Amino acid sequence: MAAALDDKTLRIVRVFNAPRERVFDAWVVEDNFIQWMCPPNVHVDEVKLDVRPGGAWHLRGRNASRNFVTSGRYVEVKRPERLVFTWAHHATDDKASPRGHETTVHLELRALGDKTELTLIHGPFADTPSCNAHFEGWTGSLDKLEPYLRRTA
Repeated sequence: MAAALDDKTLRIVRVFNAPRERVFDAWVVEDNFIQWMCPPNVHVDEVKLDVRPGGAWHLRGRNASRNFVTSGRYVEVKRPERLVFTWAHHATDDKASPRGHETTVHLELRALGDKTELTLIHGPFADTPSCNAHFEGWTGSLDKLEPYLRRTA
């Protein structure tokens, strides 16, 4: 289930057939995160996660048309129920290049027996097209997370 909160903030809710701890670990362990993050047409080459309030994260990836770097900082880490971090794309594939418009990703993980309900809220974006593009990206990423969690059961 997905719905926009407004034209610049997205909200996606998914239920995964995995315990909350395993879903949380998919987001905070580098070896896990690199396997499912980004939609199917994107390859992630590098991930660095310093999962603590104030800790930095970044990923370096590529698609058919370009290489890119995305980065941010963790704002809140409450295992296994909440993760909040900032998000911005860099101007080039150099991590030292300027970062664009910064948004915030809020993840809430709710236990439903042996399953986990994930609510992702991301924004506010600078404009509606950026919000829509990130909706497509998150949809593709979460589509990859489902089989990843099955494989690691």
